[in-house]
Amino acid sequence: MTSATILHARFEQPSFEAYRELFAALNDITPAVQALPPDSALLDLTGALRYWQRTPAQLADLIQTRVMARYGLATAIGGGPTRMIATIAAGLTAPGAVRILDGGPAALSFLHEQPVRVLPGVGPAMERTLHRYGLETAADLASLPLATLQRIAGASTARLLHERAHGIDPRRVTPAGPPPSITVRHRFTHDVLDPAEARRCLLDLSRQLGARLRHSQQCASRIELQVTFADRTSLVRSRTLAESTSHSPRLQEALYGLFAALGLQRARIRSVTARAAGLTDAATSAVQLTFDRTTEDARRLEPVIDRANRRFGDNTLQPAALAVRPRARETRADSPR
Repeated sequence: MTSATILHARFEQPSFEAYRELFAALNDITPAVQALPPDSALLDLTGALRYWQRTPAQLADLIQTRVMARYGLATAIGGGPTRMIATIAAGLTAPGAVRILDGGPAALSFLHEQPVRVLPGVGPAMERTLHRYGLETAADLASLPLATLQRIAGASTARLLHERAHGIDPRRVTPAGPPPSITVRHRFTHDVLDPAEARRCLLDLSRQLGARLRHSQQCASRIELQVTFADRTSLVRSRTLAESTSHSPRLQEALYGLFAALGLQRARIRSVTARAAGLTDAATSAVQLTFDRTTEDARRLEPVIDRANRRFGDNTLQPAALAVRPRARETRADSPR
């Protein structure tokens, strides 16, 4: 292994807007920054170490200081000679702390102490399979002959696990900012406790997201929800959709599911933000036809509603539930970078 040149930075509960903006601070340190939405980034310090004349730990401290000063976000940073080591270190580091592992015996010893689930390619099912054979840690995998591991996990997966357990990870940091997305936000005029009012907000956000997606002739494959509370803390949840869509009821269903999964009870909500990500061209996105006449009629009606709202005003045609009371609303659409 080489010396520690890769950092994995994990930011504490960034808003969608802050996550996009903080890449300006990261690019000041090194141009080799790869976004890992919704709250992390990878940095390759190969050239930055010589430019700054600092150690990886010192650059990590500089990043934490700048991100906290500009955006008020605590950052946990792990560093290592490979992406895998840096990511594992970051996952075991508290916000505001730094854990740097130089290449060599120390990094390999750290890796071998970890459970097998931290290795890339090990999901819940594979973890259960490995546990049945008494393989609990990365050290157990490293000590197992490749031929034996192939009988357990299959040829290709076994080769991957064998390499990872020995600390081999050829993946590079690919410079890339946050992917294009469309974001809409609802700020309440007062902190909200009523679940019905929160659901009306989600209904409105899904309607806006759908209209913006259809207007830009795009479909979303992932929906993200951020709920900000009265004390300014927030929770972020995301869901990958079964198929890319711009159909508002499908977006509404996803947002309702994400909100319900939060299990909020008597929480005072200050704002709700929804984001459509994983955008693809609508012309190349497959749409699963159904035998549900209500769904198909709603899909045919949406372009008519969109044209009416663009011509006569955003709320000309809208669900009846949204006409209950006026709301203060702020909407923002992120443009590709």
